[in-house]
Amino acid sequence: MLKHIKLLFISFILLQLMGCPAAIIGGGAVGIDTAADRRTPGIITEDTTIELKAFGAIQNFKEEVSSSVVSYNGHVLIVGQVQNQEVKTKIENKVKEITNVKSVINELTVGPIASISARAEDTLITSNVKARFFKENKVSPFHVKVITENKIVYLMGILTEKEAKEAEDIAKNTNKVTKVVKLFEYINK
Repeated sequence: MLKHIKLLFISFILLQLMGCPAAIIGGGAVGIDTAADRRTPGIITEDTTIELKAFGAIQNFKEEVSSSVVSYNGHVLIVGQVQNQEVKTKIENKVKEITNVKSVINELTVGPIASISARAEDTLITSNVKARFFKENKVSPFHVKVITENKIVYLMGILTEKEAKEAEDIAKNTNKVTKVVKLFEYINK
């Protein structure tokens, strides 16, 4: 009887895990990513909290907004599209009110919402830049956050000047990138 219960339990667990190797691998990658990050675990948590609060604040706008908010060490980047300048300013002000926000870089554009194909192309560019960080092994991909909006690549992280230059060069020389914006904090090593 006990043998059957164990077998049933193992079968249940295996069924739950089937089709979810990405979740298992991804969980490990998150652990590696956090361990390699130059931010403290507390700052990483604060950044996540800032992003969640900003997302919630933006969802309260009645106007059509397409945006992404990324916080890195308390510095917040907002990208996307809004209907008018007034909404852009209101969003920036709401994000500035969030606890632990050090600065806001508002790169929202006034105009129509980007198409799904444009957003997919931005996602591909981000993936290509990150892949090149791994391939070229000149700067740790765990030290640089890559965000792409309208083929403009934004780089955030805590880097040495040499690492920042390497990251910028890699991003600039990635297919379809029109511009690179460095939003780094610099350290001496």
